[in-house]
Amino acid sequence: MTVAAAVSPTPATPAHAASSSQPVPLLPLRIPKSDLDIEQQSDEKIQWLQDARLGMFIHWGVYSGPAKGEWYMENAAITPESYRKYVTEANGEQFTATAYNPADWAQLAKDMGAKYAVLTARHHDGFALWPSTHPNAWHAGQAPLQRDFVGQYVTAVRDAGLRVGLYYSPLSWRYPGYYDVRGTNCLPNNWGYVTDPAHKENARIMKNEVYQQVKELVTQYGKIDDLWWDGGWLGQTGTDADAAFFWEPGKFRSSSNEWPVDSAYGDTDSVTGRPLGLTGMVRKHQPDIVTTLRSGWIGDFTSEEGGSVPSGAIRTGKLAEKCFTIGGAWGHTSGASVMSFGEIMNVLVNAWVRNMTCLLNVGPDRTGAVPADQAAAVRRVGSFLSTCGQAVYGTRGGPWQPVDGQYGFTYKDSTFYVHLLPGYSGTGFTTPSIGDAQVTRVFDVATGAGLPYTVGADGGVTVTGINRTRIPEDSLVGVTLDRSVQPADIAAGKTATAGSEETSKGNTAAKAVDGSTATRWCADNGNTGQWLKVDLGAERSLTGTRIAWESAATNYRYRIEGSTDNAGWTTLADLTATTDTGQVHMSVFRAQARYVRVTVTGLSSGAWASIRSLEVYDRPV
Repeated sequence: MTVAAAVSPTPATPAHAASSSQPVPLLPLRIPKSDLDIEQQSDEKIQWLQDARLGMFIHWGVYSGPAKGEWYMENAAITPESYRKYVTEANGEQFTATAYNPADWAQLAKDMGAKYAVLTARHHDGFALWPSTHPNAWHAGQAPLQRDFVGQYVTAVRDAGLRVGLYYSPLSWRYPGYYDVRGTNCLPNNWGYVTDPAHKENARIMKNEVYQQVKELVTQYGKIDDLWWDGGWLGQTGTDADAAFFWEPGKFRSSSNEWPVDSAYGDTDSVTGRPLGLTGMVRKHQPDIVTTLRSGWIGDFTSEEGGSVPSGAIRTGKLAEKCFTIGGAWGHTSGASVMSFGEIMNVLVNAWVRNMTCLLNVGPDRTGAVPADQAAAVRRVGSFLSTCGQAVYGTRGGPWQPVDGQYGFTYKDSTFYVHLLPGYSGTGFTTPSIGDAQVTRVFDVATGAGLPYTVGADGGVTVTGINRTRIPEDSLVGVTLDRSVQPADIAAGKTATAGSEETSKGNTAAKAVDGSTATRWCADNGNTGQWLKVDLGAERSLTGTRIAWESAATNYRYRIEGSTDNAGWTTLADLTATTDTGQVHMSVFRAQARYVRVTVTGLSSGAWASIRSLEVYDRPV
């Protein structure tokens, strides 16, 4: 990041009496990245998941019958033929779904305070919870079940007002070819499969089934909000990205791929007619969907899996989800203990203050009923959120870094929330500097009652009389300011013009101030001297700018100028000699101006003048 400073004769006049106070840090920008010819979803399309902060994961399938976890088939090396018996043979381990009522699941999710749900439509055992038309599929539409569990689930979750998520694993232990995709080098496996040339065609059939089933999921059940890929790696070795050559998870498939997908099972791009890869096919039918990174494509959000307590810094510049299970394994496990409320809250709160959404898993039994101890545990989470949800829903982690085991922060609009963890002792707390803001209210979030406070010379707010016994897992204090917690971009939505615009592609000047990093202004040629200007509508006291350029690892050289009358211009920041190749540049200065202009004076070879976001600030940054 480039930081530049320019001196202006206009003195600083902070709203806060403390001249030594530090400005509140800005939330780093998230800029969608491209991978395999397809770009991550924009901030606008992922915002619902960021705002949700909590979802319910549901692991349910044939493995719920033997009740030894979702990896039981592989762990015990059960052959596909023997594993089928957990569906077909009537005994105490049969997957019957006799109590399956997804409306109960949806209600439990709401009781938990979840805003979305994700169901394992197909796990690694290859059993699909809906009637699949691929000739080699094993699915719930077959006898004796003859059900469409996915269809019923989607309807129930949607009717409950929750966002709909589906988990899908492309790997299937039913196929020996999964461990030997080329038929020349069989990877280690529990079944004793060895190298066999026939495995290459077996792997291709597996891939065909994946394409057909994913197409069914994204075309037959209406709007799907979240596709949770898992298991994109091959032979359970390497990474998901290492296996991209086989699954072809990007926008397109290659006509020269060694494992072609039959036209009956794949899909094509409606414009070019090219065969679509997995993400291309999903986006064609579900343009607003968000997906994980576990298909081998970069994904719209990252996933941190497991019951470990999140630690370290805020997850910034990306959408991150913490997923964990409260009942031992992910799938129903007989006799497994359930995490205590304190253990669950320790994971949740430490995730929220680090700007992560959480996906909390329950494992219904073979009948479809969620065990009573799991249901009771998640309802306690819901009780907390019904009291203190304002400090969670729609917030972002920060703006200050958490301290492991002690405390952290969330914020929304003009209020920030202090989350005091059990490891923090005492009934008083002093916040970092609130910058140029003034406090209008300090309160106990659980009760709404006011709390005594003072503001120090350094801008920190000292709060006393905090009740640490009411909710010791997360003692919450709210602090409301007379302005937004973070400095606001005063250029957003204002009138922007440019010396030239790439209008044929819609890359106009207005796109640089529309509040989105997924759009951009671009000049209509690659020459230097191109400029972008924003009219703030009135003369303002400016403190700096933040520019997100089109591309990373590119050297953009430029000059920032200000004007009060759109005629005489003063240099605010001179970056004409910068060697920085970062994508985001911040410049700090003090000036009076109505107009701000960025003129590009130098470019890396092959680059054009192109700005994703031009932000202007009138508060210290």
